Order: sequence, then structure tokens, then C-alpha cells
Amino acid sequence: MPESKYDVAIIGAGFSGPILAANIAEKGVHPATRDRLKIALIEAGPYLKGAPRPGYGIPLRRQRFTNMRGQDPAFHWEDGGAKIVGGSSLHWQASAFLPFPIDYVHWQEETGVDWTEENLREAVEEIRREFNVHPYPDEANTRGNRLFYRVAKQMGYNPQRQEGARRNCIYCGFCSGGHMCKYEARSSTLVSYIPKAEKYGVDILADTLVEKILIDAKGRRGVARGLICRSADSTYELTADHIILACGYRRTPLLLMRSGYGPPEWAGNPIVVSNPNIGKHIDGHPRIPGIGAIFDDPMGDGEVGSVRGYFMINDNRKDALGRLLFRADLGGGQFPALAALNTFAPEFGWEHKKFMREGGIFRIGTLNPAMAKAPGRWAMDPDGRILYSGDHSLTIRRAKEALGISHEILKKMGARKITSIDVPVLMTPTTSGSHLVGSCRAGVDPRTSVVNPHFESHDVDNLYIADASVIPRVTTGNTGTPQAAVTVFAAARIVERHFKG
Repeated sequence: MPESKYDVAIIGAGFSGPILAANIAEKGVHPATRDRLKIALIEAGPYLKGAPRPGYGIPLRRQRFTNMRGQDPAFHWEDGGAKIVGGSSLHWQASAFLPFPIDYVHWQEETGVDWTEENLREAVEEIRREFNVHPYPDEANTRGNRLFYRVAKQMGYNPQRQEGARRNCIYCGFCSGGHMCKYEARSSTLVSYIPKAEKYGVDILADTLVEKILIDAKGRRGVARGLICRSADSTYELTADHIILACGYRRTPLLLMRSGYGPPEWAGNPIVVSNPNIGKHIDGHPRIPGIGAIFDDPMGDGEVGSVRGYFMINDNRKDALGRLLFRADLGGGQFPALAALNTFAPEFGWEHKKFMREGGIFRIGTLNPAMAKAPGRWAMDPDGRILYSGDHSLTIRRAKEALGISHEILKKMGARKITSIDVPVLMTPTTSGSHLVGSCRAGVDPRTSVVNPHFESHDVDNLYIADASVIPRVTTGNTGTPQAAVTVFAAARIVERHFKG
């Protein structure tokens, strides 16, 4: 049984929780005694312990990190993430798109937060350093990616080399698609911030599910005083003076709702404190089709896996609404089971065997456009389903333009056959999205947000949220490193206001 009383309890040990735990433990002190803070970092999944060895891994984790997504049921794979210490930072693709200048502007315009580029500069620099963010080396580039760069440049675009967050990576190419790296070459909080958290005395409570936050009513407000936790077959109460949620865009609002803090129409537990914004205003990149092509010449040689090549941005408005992000990933390998089912692979027989034997997959490439700043939003219903709504006319128009741009680039690259651009682009309530944020967004107005710019709940004392759910708008690219930078910023603000020495 763990300690029953902590100064700080942090729920979730994925991308954000370990950063919060490490930085608050290192830089904060108890406001009354000036003693080191007693901090608990709570995670529903297992903790595979071991000293970090990026590029080598440790035996325990090499045995458990298979190349099959969700292979180990102990990780409770669901909602696009694995419940394990390190969380989503273990299976992200390490494409490090730190915030673009327009992203900071959108955060401010959306809800009035002062999360400016200048204010987050130190946090971004810390993540760049701790995650070893750097441009992918030329050795990991492919002929297909380099051809894309030349053609896009000739067409008047401004392609740029993508950055990654890795150490001692051999660029095998098989970590794409959400697989965990056996050798821990991809940067994660497990190999960066978890050791730092333990160094400063943080208790990591793994395999511990937080069932409910204990919130006492105080007029129209609430006061968070503790947690109901379940570990193995026992349920117990843990009290904390400060409670920080870092469970992610989906689990954070669901836990709040189970705890009696949420929209008044919530049909679950009785609402103790009402806030209609919990579970609403979810932003992300709506799914739009990609374009594939097959070439006469190999786009890669199979010696080095393509781990992202170049990206380019297409804007047709000054406010960047409907921004398109194109990423070139041409000439990389695939797992045989996926390669065998590729659109361009012969269906059956000797031709299919020849395609596989001669590395036909290396003659295939894909352009995957993503749309940032779409006008639609998702919202969570009382059953936890994510539903999409809004005016989708701009999204559909820009998605079709993205298909046309992709087709034109692949054609000028010399593709022999290209998948059709005449595919339906439908935006419905069931449309899925990637890199979702904002379900408990930060803002200056309590009527339209859940936490203030200092990550403190508008409605419940002693309660903070610092994960993807507080980010007001999705960033241009993948949200891993932007979320990490915002979390570093959150830890600094929480220390400054509550634990300054």
C-alpha cells in the first residue's frame, strides 16, 4: 500500500505526467516548510523499470516491446494509446513538429491565453534538448524523398527536411505506424523525464487506476481533496493538497465527469460542479485521403528505412484556416503482411511472389496530406463517444485541393500509376481525427474554457490540468512535442504560483 498523503498527485504517466513530476520535484518546494515536495505519479498501466540506454534498450523492455501494435494485453491498448509508464511517448512516430508561429497566434485568438512564442521559448528549447530534436540525417533519406524535394521546389513550394526526436537510431523504418521501439531510440518520457522524477524522490504508483477525484462542494465551486484509487484487488483513498490531471484529451474529461465535474447534462454521476466546456471544443486533424503511386524505378533501396523525408505547407488564407501539411515518405519498407496487401501489389500467384521477392514495395510511395485549422470540432457525449460537427465546406474543398496537389506532384515525379483523386471526401459525425486536443481547453473566460492560462481549474480549487486536453487549437503538425513543450511551460507556471522556494 502506498503512502496515503501527498503534496502533489499527478494522474497519468504518459507524455505529460512525467514532465510535470520531474520538473515540479526538481524546482518546487513546500510553500510552508521549504522541504522537498512529496509527489505521487499515478499510472494505470505497468512500469517496465530500467536505466535508459537509447539505441540499445534493456532486456525487459526489448522482450515486451513487440513490433505489433497492441500485442501485449498488459498495456491495455485503447483510444490510440497504451496504458504504461511512458504512455503515448513510447509509440509515437517521433516526428517532431514543434509549434509554428501561427500556432501560438491561434492559441491566443481562440481563448485569450498568453501562450506566446516568446513565453514558451524556454519550454520549447528544453524539449528540443531533452528529446534530442534534430533534422533527420541525409543517411536516412531515400531517392523518392529527394525526388519529391526537387519536384516540389520546381513547382514553387518550400519543402523542408523533417525533424525527429531520436538518439542512436539505426533508421530501420519499422517504427512507423505506432510500434514501440525495442531499442528505445525514439525519445520518450520513459527514458528522459522518468529517471529525473525518481532522482528527485517522486513515487511512481504503477498499475493503479484512479477511479474518482474526490471533490467537495463549496457553494457553486468545488475543492479537490483526494482520489479513490484501485490497485490489484484493493481500493483505497489517497489525499493530496494539489491534484494535476495528465490523462490525455479523452480520459481527462471522462475522469472529471465520473468525479462530478462536467456539463450539467452529464447522465452519469451527479454533478457537483458544473462546467459545460468539459468534453467540448475538441480540435484535431480530420482524416482525409492520401494518394499513392507506383514508379518504374525504386524510390528506396531497402538498406535504410525511410523515417519521414520532407514536409511542405500550403496556405491560401492569411489566417492559415484550412492549412494543408504534406509529408513525403517514399521508398521506405513495410512489414511483409502490409506490403503484400498494398494497392499496387498483384492480387495473387507468381506475379505477387515476384513483386514481393523483388522488393516491389520500394517502388511505391505515398503523399499523406493533413489538414490543420479545420473549422469543424468534435465533442464528447456522455458515453464517451467523440462526434464531429460544424461547417465542413472549407474542409471538403481544401481536402479535394490536397488530393489534386498530391496527384500533380507524383505525376511530375514520374509515377507510372497513381491512385484516383475522385474519391469521396465526407465529413460526418463519425469522421475520425488525429492529434486531438482541447477537451478541457485553457482560456481567460470561465464561460468558454475549463482552466485558466496557469492551468488551474476555473471551478475547483487545488485542481490543475496539463496535457493535450488544455491546448486550445491543434498545431500544424503532430502534437507530441508541442504537448511536451506546453507541459514544461505548465510545470514552470505551477511552481511559480504554488511551490516557489
